[in-house]
Amino acid sequence: MYRLFLVLCLCYGLLGFASSEEPTTSVYEHCGNLQLQENIQIKLITGTWYVIEVLQHKTDDKLFHGEKFEVPTCPSIFLALTDSDNTDLKLYWSEDLGDIEYLFKIKDKSSPGFWLSSGSQNGTLLQLTNYNQFAGMVYVRKAISNHMVLTFCSPNTQLYSVVLSRDKTLDAKELKSIVNHMQLQKLPITQTKRTCRSSASTARATAWMTTAFGLTYLAWYLSVHK
Repeated sequence: MYRLFLVLCLCYGLLGFASSEEPTTSVYEHCGNLQLQENIQIKLITGTWYVIEVLQHKTDDKLFHGEKFEVPTCPSIFLALTDSDNTDLKLYWSEDLGDIEYLFKIKDKSSPGFWLSSGSQNGTLLQLTNYNQFAGMVYVRKAISNHMVLTFCSPNTQLYSVVLSRDKTLDAKELKSIVNHMQLQKLPITQTKRTCRSSASTARATAWMTTAFGLTYLAWYLSVHK
């Protein structure tokens, strides 16, 4: 009876482990089980966005598991419709090292948050870095007025999300909400690359200097006009 109890516990534990890993494995291998935001107006998400964070979801790369680091550059993307039918998209990524151009197609107009890659990428980054061509799907996980979350999935090759903002900063509460939502969907974050941080630091420093100057001037003015 004791042996039977141990076997049952072991089987239960293995089943529990398999069920907890299944959603991520399924997404990584088949690019499925990812929720899209409904009621997206594709024209409203075109234009310029800034890359705030890049979240890696690959679970087979243990070297970078849980790593968080900051990048001094502030990449931007420009998203545009390239046809009158609003089904062809161009995503132009630009950063200090160079640029790259992605082409996507919306196969189903009733699901505008699901994009399929259409052809290979072009740009100067292909020559400067060890770039792997992306061939897969993009899921618009969240798209509101000031920020957007895109998840790129190429079966068994790439699985990552990009957090975009209309400005070069995004409120910490919004970033935390995005991470919490991914954890609820059992989509792990194995690496976090934070960008545009120098811009945020500069903005804070400028605000601090302005406040300090204002207080100094106020103290001088009060001392002169006693």
